[in-house]
Amino acid sequence: MHTAALAFVASLTLTLAATAQESTWITSFEDAKAAAKKEQKVILANFTGSDWCGWCIKLKDEVFSKPEFQAWAEKKVVLLELDFPRKKEISADLKEQNAGLAKQFGIRGYPTIVMMDADGKQLGQLGYKKGGPKAWIEAAEAQMAPKADGDEWLTDYKQALEKAKKEKKVVLADFTGSDWCGWCIKLKDEVFSKPEFQEWAKEHVVLLELDFPRNKPLSAELKAQNEKLRDEFGIEGYPTILFLDAKGKKVGQTGYVAGGPEKWIEAAEKELGLKSTKKKGKDKDKKDKDNG
Repeated sequence: MHTAALAFVASLTLTLAATAQESTWITSFEDAKAAAKKEQKVILANFTGSDWCGWCIKLKDEVFSKPEFQAWAEKKVVLLELDFPRKKEISADLKEQNAGLAKQFGIRGYPTIVMMDADGKQLGQLGYKKGGPKAWIEAAEAQMAPKADGDEWLTDYKQALEKAKKEKKVVLADFTGSDWCGWCIKLKDEVFSKPEFQEWAKEHVVLLELDFPRNKPLSAELKAQNEKLRDEFGIEGYPTILFLDAKGKKVGQTGYVAGGPEKWIEAAEKELGLKSTKKKGKDKDKKDKDNG
């Protein structure tokens, strides 16, 4: 085959591959929910500015365009693109749908990826993450994963205190704006969703979420409880993490800490006066070595 013919075939192959890739993304929310229900999958909703947002383009180039991501997505999720372009034309119906969903889920920037169940209920949220498809998929799986027994976040303050008393633990009370506060979302993505934190929490604390959402529905009782506790403890910003004893007395406070679960746990243990988990591991290794 001549060089020109080979070049044409290669070009055609790339074009068909790109077209196939684009065709996997649904743009209708209702169609995505129907597909998720039929296929028993999670919806991966990508709020993006496809033709102007640099981080959106990086996410597409480094993750969404890769075979590893596409193979994972084929098995696990229904892909939904909710685009907010500046140059590319989209229909009036899509503009209206996308704007409504952005308001519903409290989207403040792009890219924002919302993981939803087949009914459109949010399961988790993330954005751009460096490290390619492997790192991104791990973060997405953490958002999609059901919480292990004993690691669930309570929402009832009295129930949390009772559990803390019974289990001789402290309450980790997370004052958060779960669907709009960027630092709250980062804390959840980088720390609370990680196995290291969940293992530590299971041993040391009772998890209590005190949420102040802007779009997610909250019962009148929970809203009243959370506002009362916010005022009682003088909470002025989110996220604020209070450590409370079984009587509700504040024994420590922290917030977002950069560096992932290890750094966050170090800060928490310092507040609680606990011996560092990391140091305990080193002491055990030393003891085992000495005994050996």
